[in-house]
Amino acid sequence: MKFSNRTEAGKILAKELEKHPVLLTNSLILAIPRGGVPVSYSVAEELKIPFYLVITKKLSHPNNQEVAIGAIAPDGTYELNKKFEFQGFSKDTINQIRDKALEKVQRRVKKYTQGSQLNIKGKHIIIIDDGIATGFTALVAGKYVKKNGAKTANLAIPVSPLSSINRVEKIFDKVICPQKIDSYSFSVGSFYADFHQNSDEELFEYMEKAEKEGLLYKNFS
Repeated sequence: MKFSNRTEAGKILAKELEKHPVLLTNSLILAIPRGGVPVSYSVAEELKIPFYLVITKKLSHPNNQEVAIGAIAPDGTYELNKKFEFQGFSKDTINQIRDKALEKVQRRVKKYTQGSQLNIKGKHIIIIDDGIATGFTALVAGKYVKKNGAKTANLAIPVSPLSSINRVEKIFDKVICPQKIDSYSFSVGSFYADFHQNSDEELFEYMEKAEKEGLLYKNFS
């Protein structure tokens, strides 16, 4: 199945979430920017659940910035691909990669949320992205919300390879994914007719629409 766009993917995801009513009470959707924002807004609109953002940053391979070897959250929580640790890179190199990414993720927090710290204690958290490839960004987001007092941490994505589902299931209480693909050759974008790169302007537009509709979460610590 190919989604026409992220909005349609969100509507399909909302139908899947309706099968898990326990997650729909005292719950909060957290979107992974930027691709997860239109999906999350669509789910929030369908289910009338508030949403906000969870900011993460991938850790890039030192020899190829396009290759993700892990991810990091704003508080320094990180996940590293175990395969990378056996490629001969020193701890100093790994620490440099992590520290550089941490600076970037903290700048993103200031840019997108003005540095606000969400109060998520006791909430059923539903983390949403437009899909996962390696799953490290989702893993870090899950660890982050658990450290900050979430009652449960759940992941909802429209599409993912089975290998990544297996990876993230160790962190999340529930993983909801209507399309689980058994393939080693995987690209999230290949499952969308429209998979344009979302801009910051679009992100803020979705948040403004959510605020007008009473769907933007505003409980800060």
